Amino acid sequence: MHKYSHSIGSYTGSIVLGRITMKKKFSITDERELDTFRKVCTTMYIITIFALIGIVSYRQFVLDQPHQQWDDIAMLMSINVIVVLGAFLYLSGSINPTKIKIRYLIAGYVGFVLFGFAFTLFKYAILEGLHVDLAFAFDRLKTILAISGLLVLAWGLLAYFGNRRLEQKIK
Repeated sequence: MHKYSHSIGSYTGSIVLGRITMKKKFSITDERELDTFRKVCTTMYIITIFALIGIVSYRQFVLDQPHQQWDDIAMLMSINVIVVLGAFLYLSGSINPTKIKIRYLIAGYVGFVLFGFAFTLFKYAILEGLHVDLAFAFDRLKTILAISGLLVLAWGLLAYFGNRRLEQKIK
């Protein structure tokens, strides 16, 4: 029995006793192709997220649409970015939280909280023109502290389990 196989692009063809079969096979055969594929996917993801931010901003501030008409897009964007960061931490496995100094973790958490708090104050005071008093600011700060803590904890656990998974693969 004579078998001849040849690969052309994403198709693999076989000739077995005069019969030709074609099977669709997706494969990236070269490191350069894989690198290009990753760069294109990353670039398109970033462009899509920024486009969605632009769409939500346009609908909110130019068209003056109520938040019910664009909340779904904003929620989808937020969840998407949170999940992508978690997936990167888990699947890469390159970050080992047990070897990171605690002061860097605290500094990252504080930076995350400060960025969230500044963005929230900017949103309510500047963009929506609301009067922001101390009680309102502290109420929002409590929410930001809790959400930031949960996100950092979840991302830390994903990084830890991803690193363990990578170390087990190496063994």
